Amino acid sequence: MLPLITRENDYPMDVQGTLEGIQRYTIHGGPYGRLFFSLPDDPGNVQQCQLPEEAFDGDLQVGEPILITMLMRTVMEIRRAPAESNS
Repeated sequence: MLPLITRENDYPMDVQGTLEGIQRYTIHGGPYGRLFFSLPDDPGNVQQCQLPEEAFDGDLQVGEPILITMLMRTVMEIRRAPAESNS
């Protein structure tokens, strides 16, 4: 299992979370998404970010565990969390 937060200086850090919702939209023909997520240490606080389509996995489902890459508290991308290995 990945640690909750990893960080060194101002390098990007990965934070585990849960996808709470996706709202897709376009700006001047470009696809974007408003993604809603919660973090394990405060599951009642739903946060949001706006990302271009290439910065998140398009087939994410609400309730899935996600890996949020942040840089200086700004969400850079959201990807599906890697599956846990039971070996």
